[in-house]
Amino acid sequence: MYKEKDDFSSLNNLHVDQIDNYFECISSCDISDGKCISKCVEILKDHER
Repeated sequence: MYKEKDDFSSLNNLHVDQIDNYFECISSCDISDGKCISKCVEILKDHER
């Protein structure tokens, strides 16, 4: 089904899940970079407060 351009404009307003953000962050870290991984965890913890 073809969607009109206006149908896609609502995608910009979708709620971004913080767990998704965490996994994006963690996947950008080197596996041996503990500081990067810790930063991702802290960002997730801070959002839960």
